[in-house]
Amino acid sequence: MSRLIMGVDGGGTKSHLALFDEKGKCVNFSSMGPLNHESMDGSYEELEKVLPEFLLDSIKKAGASIDDLVYSVFGLAGVDTKWQHEFISGIIRKAGFKDFTLCNDAFLGVAAGCPDGAGICAINGTGSSMAALDYSGNTFQLGGLGALTDDCGGSYWFGEMVLGTVYNSLFKYAKPTLMKDMVFEKFDVTTKEDLIEKVIEKLYVEVQVTDINRFAFNAAAQGDEPALDIIKRSAEHYAGGIACLINQMDFPGDKPVQVAFAGSVFVKEKVDILPKLIKKRVDEILNSRPVEFYTLDMPPVAGAVLWAARGIGFDITSNALREGIRNFV
Repeated sequence: MSRLIMGVDGGGTKSHLALFDEKGKCVNFSSMGPLNHESMDGSYEELEKVLPEFLLDSIKKAGASIDDLVYSVFGLAGVDTKWQHEFISGIIRKAGFKDFTLCNDAFLGVAAGCPDGAGICAINGTGSSMAALDYSGNTFQLGGLGALTDDCGGSYWFGEMVLGTVYNSLFKYAKPTLMKDMVFEKFDVTTKEDLIEKVIEKLYVEVQVTDINRFAFNAAAQGDEPALDIIKRSAEHYAGGIACLINQMDFPGDKPVQVAFAGSVFVKEKVDILPKLIKKRVDEILNSRPVEFYTLDMPPVAGAVLWAARGIGFDITSNALREGIRNFV
């Protein structure tokens, strides 16, 4: 078997693993559910069982063994503190992996979405976080801990904000919103008194939060002020974090800073109000300092593979990476 590298993107909803050989060929691509302990009923204990099984089974499906691996990069949601990094690194070592890098999944977007391999990735997927890798190799993560870090992004946050805004319009004399009719139809609500009953009955069972976070964008596109307020709050969150990372890290002023948008809310949402507001606000904070924005056009796991390839000296281009993964997906 050829020497192999492995990239893993473990998210809060779905996870991907890709194995590539030194010629740039994808020898296996595997998918599964969340690899974020925060999304698992059994938390760290479940992760200890599920993660090694997924990794070793994927290697076996490629007709390889762990001895064929020369380097791996793991980008996992839920790796937000030093303790979490050490604990999850221990799980990986116990499974037999020796040479690897473990980071929060937000860093994969820098490797995959920033052409220079240095920059900032803003994640807006199941949750929200921002990560920077500067030109001196320094790394820093912002957010990722929900309310503890006041994360105003991610499908769960947007979904909860939609429901809260509708509730306030009905019971706290807040402004009326077009999102009310959208929520009533989705949850089969007939009277406002039934709202909470229906939401508790159907949310996460018949209706997923991703079904309702889009209501904010759809209503905002029609000029709905409460929906626009939700998106403006999220834009302030992302713009402030991006600008802070740019100012506090090694991003030379003589070249544009590269910022990648990643995650399902950024990548799949067709209403582009949020990215436009973020760009405008970043420009205001930084006094028009050049910033180049990209939307990630390949799975974040590609960033893990590129990172591993650079680390071990494999010559794998972004195009080869896209094509290799596309053959499996």
